[in-house]
Order: sequence, then C-alpha cells, then structure tokens
Amino acid sequence: MMNDVERIAGVLRFASYFRTWRQEDILKLACLCEWVRLDADTEMFCSGQPALAMYLIVNGHVELSFEDCDGKSGLIDLLGDGQLVGECALIPSGRYVVSVRTLEATTAIRIDGAGFSDFLADHFDCALTMMSAMTERLRQMLRQAEELKCRSAVQRLGIYLLADAVVTNGIYETPLTIEKSALARKLGMTSETISRAFKKLTEVGVSQHANGRIFRIENVETLAEWCGIAEREGEKNEFKTAV
Repeated sequence: MMNDVERIAGVLRFASYFRTWRQEDILKLACLCEWVRLDADTEMFCSGQPALAMYLIVNGHVELSFEDCDGKSGLIDLLGDGQLVGECALIPSGRYVVSVRTLEATTAIRIDGAGFSDFLADHFDCALTMMSAMTERLRQMLRQAEELKCRSAVQRLGIYLLADAVVTNGIYETPLTIEKSALARKLGMTSETISRAFKKLTEVGVSQHANGRIFRIENVETLAEWCGIAEREGEKNEFKTAV
C-alpha cells in the first residue's frame, strides 16, 4: 500500500512546476507536504497573514482576491487543478499579498514554505525550473490584463471557450467546470454581461448543451478569427495565455 509521501509524489510529478525534476527530488519535496481538504467557500489564507505555506491545487477551484485601502475587494484570478498559490511562502518572513478562498470542495497539497525554500537553496536546478514556471505564470497574468483592456466581453468569452475546447467525436466541445457567475468574475464582467455574451456567440456557431454545461464550437478557426486572434496565435496553448 502506498503511503502519503508516495501518493503526494505521484501527484507532484505531473504538475508543470515539477515535471522535469528527478524522482528522488520529488520524493524529498513530498516529505515537506501534506494533504489538505477544504469545503466550498473556505478561506485558505488572507492578505497580510504570515506566508507559511504554498498550495498546489489538486482538485477544485480557488479565487484570488485583494482588498484596497478603502476596504473594497477585487478579483485577481480563478485557479484550478495543477495551479500553485501562495508563492510568497518562499520569501523569508514573507506575508501573503492576496487572499485565497475555495469556490467548491477542494483538495490541495500544502507545501511548507521554510522547508521548501531551504530545499531550493540546495537544489539550484530545481530552483531554476520553479523560476521558469513562475515567470510563465506572470506572463499569463500580464496577458490577461492586456485582454481585459483590448478585447470585448464576447471576445474574451470566446477565447476562454477556445482555450478549453476538446475534440469529441469530431466536434469541438468545452465543458464548463465552474459556475457562470465565477467565470464572469474571472473574465472581468457581470453575470448579466456574460449571459448576453453567451447569446451573442450563437451567431458564430457556439451552442449550449447539457443544461449549459457543454459548449459546442462549430468552427474553431471562424471563432478564433471573430475573437481577433491572429493566425500565428491559433494554437491551443496561445488561447490559454489569453485567459
């Protein structure tokens, strides 16, 4: 029977942050980890709290938010399976700069911040891969900010559907894995706006099925062009960077 360390290592090795690590290094990291299971609408940590750990989302979705000096909160992003939150835990005496709460029942792997920081100090190659993954995440966040300014609400929704589309029996389909209200916040719009955006997308061959949980795309090239995606960006991983 596998113990917790082996099971955690089995999950870590498929995460983009650790995919190139040697198995022995992943096992060492797994010794610094523990399973965390949280109910929906549970606060993982708050902005300003000491950053003691980072979390790899295994199953579920979390919402990253901030609060300004006037007490008004705002959404930064929604993250799901395979994403890392709480990177501030790698900074000695660091504090979280955002708040994170679960949108649904969520399973995560908690990684001790101080222990992980010491581990990376002794494993330079692993530290470089972590820096590369975090830099890519920052690039995606900057791309998201650009999309919010330069694309219409309908275009942003279309790009989101393109990013998650999979081929089923020759048809491109996108499963909706989060509530539409949460998706609206992720894409920087209201619930009313996203409803209008879904309706507008029917004009370019997007149809809803399974009570609105599955979206079928009649022609991905047509939708990509309509959303303003350049031909050189027409690969799936480029759609991903836009959302």
